[in-house]
Amino acid sequence: MRMTGLRLRDFRGYKQVMLSPPEGVTVLVGENGAGKTNLLEAVHLCCLGRSHRTANDKEMIRRDQETAAVQLTVERRDGKHEVGVRLFENARRRKIVYVNGKTASRMGELMGHATCVIFSPEDLSLVKDGPQARRRFLDMLLSQQQKAYFYALQTYMSALKQRNALLKQGDLRQLLAWDEQLAAAAAPVVRLRRDACQQLNARAKNHYFYIGGREEETFGMQYRGGLAESSDPAQDMLRGLHTCREEDIRRQSTCFGPHRDEIELTLSGELLKAFGSQGQMRTAALSMKLAAFDLLEASQGEPPLLLLDDVLSELDPDRRRRLIARIGRAQALLTCTDEGDFIGARPACVLRVENGELTQQ
Repeated sequence: MRMTGLRLRDFRGYKQVMLSPPEGVTVLVGENGAGKTNLLEAVHLCCLGRSHRTANDKEMIRRDQETAAVQLTVERRDGKHEVGVRLFENARRRKIVYVNGKTASRMGELMGHATCVIFSPEDLSLVKDGPQARRRFLDMLLSQQQKAYFYALQTYMSALKQRNALLKQGDLRQLLAWDEQLAAAAAPVVRLRRDACQQLNARAKNHYFYIGGREEETFGMQYRGGLAESSDPAQDMLRGLHTCREEDIRRQSTCFGPHRDEIELTLSGELLKAFGSQGQMRTAALSMKLAAFDLLEASQGEPPLLLLDDVLSELDPDRRRRLIARIGRAQALLTCTDEGDFIGARPACVLRVENGELTQQ
């Protein structure tokens, strides 16, 4: 996959800008706050329909403007794909998604046309934060891999919202019907997550060994949850909901199901979050992202776009060299504040970002 064009209008600090990166690595150099990360955010928005930095779309609209628009064009093995997103300052207006010149009726239609993996200093949250961060990582990967997962997860979350609303209202007459809907929706989510975790584990373990360079350290990812070992997730979900019903009524929320899943991260058998050093956690996060890159490449037959946001400066020279070696086959956008940060990256293009403009060096 190759990005051939990225257009921004009234997005973050950019009034209007056009980027047409060459194949290989394009380095974006600039001071902190110059807007480098905003360009990566725009790519991510076009690939997944959401920012990797904020859940509030209004934050991406340039100050004093009512709307913002981004458009991404990529060349793939099957031809050109063009996707775009328009955001509105008015909270009553929903964002509009465009796919190949047509307005998409559902967000899921955006998935898979352009795919990306982003590396950023915030990736440490994959290890340090709670289970929600790791579920989000898995959900974003699977949504890009296959639209069916995106729709399955939407169905599950919608049913969960309805069931929780009934619990809050104290209306238990319809609870059994929503139990059945929730159980049916849980099954594909669990099966696809479980399979993805197994594939990620094998690849991430290999990447950790390569980047970390220590034979005695073995990284592992394990899918955990009430249905993790289930051979019939739908039936076992129904049983779990029945068992937890009294607790659900007391808490007014659903206590059992894949919305509580965890991806357990270990290093040589110990919980990484509890016992890992900062360097080990960072290497683990990089390994997880590289594993996600591998799965996307395998599923679509070509590498996704790579977005590296000020990552190299966080690594020692050996880890930096090993990471660059692993990602050399993909088109990448790489941000840094100092030109010394990308030594070894062999960029095809270096652009300076300043005052909302891009200039080639």
